[in-house]
Amino acid sequence: MFRKIRHLNIVVIFMLLLQLAVYPANTLGSEKASITVEQAVQIVKDNFSIPEKYSRMSTGYNKYNDRATYNIDWSSMEQPHGSFNAMVDATTGDILNINQWEESFRPSFKLPVLSVEDAEKIATDLISKLASKYQSEMKLVKDDQQVLELNNSQPFAYNFRWIRIVDGIPFPGNGVNVSVRGDNGQVRDYSFNWTHDLNFPAASNVISPETARQTFLDTPMLELQYFIPPLMNPEISEPQRVLLVYQLSNKYYGGSVDALSGKPVTLDDQAVGYKSMSAVSSISAATSTTIIPGVASQVAEASTSKDSPENSQQISQSEAVEIVKKAIKIPKEFVMQNSSLNPDWDNPSEQVWDLNWNTESFYMGEHRFIGARVNAKTGDLISFHMSYNTKPDDKAKTVTRKEAQEIADDFLKRIQPERFQLVKLESERFYGGNIPSYIQMFSYVRVVNGIPVSSNRINITVDTVAKQVINYNMNWSNIEFPSNADVLPINEATDRFLKMRPLELSYTLIYKQDGQKQEPRLVYQPNSNFTMYGPGMINAKTGEPMDWYGKTQSQWASSHKFTDIQGNYAEKEIGIVGLTGAFGEYGDTFRPDEKITAGSLLRGMITLEGNNRDLILADEDVLQIAKERGWLHEDLKLESELSRDDLSKIMIRLIKMEPSAKAKGIYAVPFTDANTIKPDSLGYIALAWGLGILKFDGNTLNPNQAVTRAEAAYALVHAYAIEQPQNPDMR
Repeated sequence: MFRKIRHLNIVVIFMLLLQLAVYPANTLGSEKASITVEQAVQIVKDNFSIPEKYSRMSTGYNKYNDRATYNIDWSSMEQPHGSFNAMVDATTGDILNINQWEESFRPSFKLPVLSVEDAEKIATDLISKLASKYQSEMKLVKDDQQVLELNNSQPFAYNFRWIRIVDGIPFPGNGVNVSVRGDNGQVRDYSFNWTHDLNFPAASNVISPETARQTFLDTPMLELQYFIPPLMNPEISEPQRVLLVYQLSNKYYGGSVDALSGKPVTLDDQAVGYKSMSAVSSISAATSTTIIPGVASQVAEASTSKDSPENSQQISQSEAVEIVKKAIKIPKEFVMQNSSLNPDWDNPSEQVWDLNWNTESFYMGEHRFIGARVNAKTGDLISFHMSYNTKPDDKAKTVTRKEAQEIADDFLKRIQPERFQLVKLESERFYGGNIPSYIQMFSYVRVVNGIPVSSNRINITVDTVAKQVINYNMNWSNIEFPSNADVLPINEATDRFLKMRPLELSYTLIYKQDGQKQEPRLVYQPNSNFTMYGPGMINAKTGEPMDWYGKTQSQWASSHKFTDIQGNYAEKEIGIVGLTGAFGEYGDTFRPDEKITAGSLLRGMITLEGNNRDLILADEDVLQIAKERGWLHEDLKLESELSRDDLSKIMIRLIKMEPSAKAKGIYAVPFTDANTIKPDSLGYIALAWGLGILKFDGNTLNPNQAVTRAEAAYALVHAYAIEQPQNPDMR
């Protein structure tokens, strides 16, 4: 969970920096708004309840892609922290986004008492209130892939998406997303995107799906690539995998075929605005071996960091600073504000120096800053970014894109001479929106054995007025790459891909380079099912569909809606574990009255914890995981049935209350057959009964009675619902 949040924050920070580069701070607020900020605040308050504890409010104004907006933020000044963020269109008064967040120091599962139908009604009613005039032009797209994690630090939420429909054809770039909490019905997220004044081409003379398919095959739109799946858990030792895959090339706008001309939609100098999933998923950070020329002697004298893995030698903070200064000029008025040595989450065995400078005037509204990251082991400059000060109306002469590329090339030749020989410049300009002439961006992708490595690349931004590099970021993995022998022919791979994601007719939006005009195009494009969790590529050797974690279809977690639980006392609880993707060994049936085995329970527990574990685990792996997590101390066989005694022990260990269960002479239970309870089991059973984990009928316990699957589901859900004592160290 924390890993996902971290990567999301990196993307948000990058986009914020890029936005400031494209629209410097002194231009914000230059457009006339139709409503005041006070009116925007009231619009949000009229439609949402802002918690009283969020007593600190801040507002901002921004203009981006020809849309003026107010950003309004409420936050708590005391722990636990939280925030309510909103964005309002400054011209129309439409609420474009809201997001609510509450700090949690530990996993805290709350029963999703709302059904998916209840949550859908809440989301629909909200759209009727906020976007009623657009509602008839949208269609609800249900996501069957959303999965509940019982150990999540945030409450479970149902996610709904409505997409815009134009003359019966989907336009997925426009619509509404709503996220509703399952425990209390609160709207956690709302996002509304609607592009006005578009001239949609008519669908009267479209080519046939067969013709579009042939264009897709002939182009070809799939490309052989090396793919590096993200590590599931950076805190444990896990080998980094490299897979050969076929996935959509960046050149053809997500595999789009123009439905009117029959030609592939290309990304050339006239069209930007598409970022492929291969670029989105580039989250393997740099591990590197090359040191910036001129600092090898300094690195040889590196100091030892006691915080580093295996106590390996690392460069000092001052040495890291010198490495940055050899790469870029830091003006005299810039003062170092902070530095820190942090783990590299994408490469847990290494650490990086995070260094930040700014001017004294930074805190008075003049946001001038420089940030950099240096690999503490190799001395590699991983990234740097600096504020952009050129004014949009600056009439200084700008260099051409070709000249800007020479600046970028020269920079790379100086700081990464070896790696410069191992990359190629992509023609794609992946940032969608208004890119002014004084900004040029370049993306260099790594090539191994003549095959691009989708997540290894170097991105550079050039200021064409100052004629210098202002942003640089390198992702580079130091791993072995498999041979490209025995891969499927491109035609066979394409056929398999299109069976997995058939071409469908839709409208898509292309941003022209001038940034002022957005052109809707009618295209045939591979179906995404409007979800990020489905298959995105083909294993180049086996032809199996794979997702963005490198998992095959048999390993995908998906929720289950069981058909044989209606009227069962544990119907709600079984429905909840179905949302986790657990207990799906019988497909759409749960078989609530069947006796549960140790293997079924433990596999279900591993799945519902949601740690991106493969669903296919060997028996020895199941037992090892269960023992590592402290769930199982006994030598149980996975095929053996579990008793109520066994279930009590596993549940109490799950909630980490075993030390309390071992206390002697303090427990009593009101069962008529209490004398049949083993002395060493009494504490476990008493706690499980007292906390409401186990379901009992009548006055007898029957501790040796075999547990049904319904009993196990009931126990699991109520165990996770118990609020565990907070560890102060987690703060």
